[in-house]
Amino acid sequence: MLIEFSYSLDPEEIVMPGEIAKPQVKLRSRMIEGPGPGEDAQGVRWGSYNNTSIVEFFTHTGTHIDVPFHVDPEALKLEDFEISDFVFDKPLLLEIPKGDMERISVEELARFEAQLSKSDFLMVYTGFSEVRKTEPKRYVAKQPSFSVNAASYLVDNFNLRGVGVDLIGIENIPEAKELSPPFPVHKAFLLKKRQKVLLVEDADLAPLVGKTISRAYVIPLRLHGLEAMPVTAFADVEG
Repeated sequence: MLIEFSYSLDPEEIVMPGEIAKPQVKLRSRMIEGPGPGEDAQGVRWGSYNNTSIVEFFTHTGTHIDVPFHVDPEALKLEDFEISDFVFDKPLLLEIPKGDMERISVEELARFEAQLSKSDFLMVYTGFSEVRKTEPKRYVAKQPSFSVNAASYLVDNFNLRGVGVDLIGIENIPEAKELSPPFPVHKAFLLKKRQKVLLVEDADLAPLVGKTISRAYVIPLRLHGLEAMPVTAFADVEG
């Protein structure tokens, strides 16, 4: 059975930091004579032979991946990844409950050393995603995160090709911007081994809790020159 663990890109359901625009759909042509309710008539070819649109979106919108170029101008970009790099044969989901601004620690992860040693993709369900819909500002501003030591522990001791969380970022975004150097958790995960690795942020992991997961897929658009991209993420589960 397949279960999706990416959120809808319906603008009404997306959670973003306030200054970043949600995806915009711009009409290019429509097979009707004039605009319908809520449609902008300016620049649209009405009465066309087909319907076409242009979409503009922030690459870190909704459930998305980060690749190393996100935090290093010389690192791997999205086009450097093969399609097989987005498929994981040994996914592992851990439940590590966290509240506002709390850290995922080395000690909490070390309890699962045996499972981690056999995995290629770690997903951590903190439960903080429960406030995504009801308290979106809190979801952005107060999110928990990995500690730098926890990120380094995973990178140094295991062969993970991906790490995903039910948080808008792998580390608290407002806090990480102010650190020197900034975004140390991203850098630990994405740069320490100088290899193909990706982060999955803002994942809807609740549907996977309690399931036996045999394979996970995290599929982006394959555009060039990019550091991130929204994904359709889904998993093969048993039962």
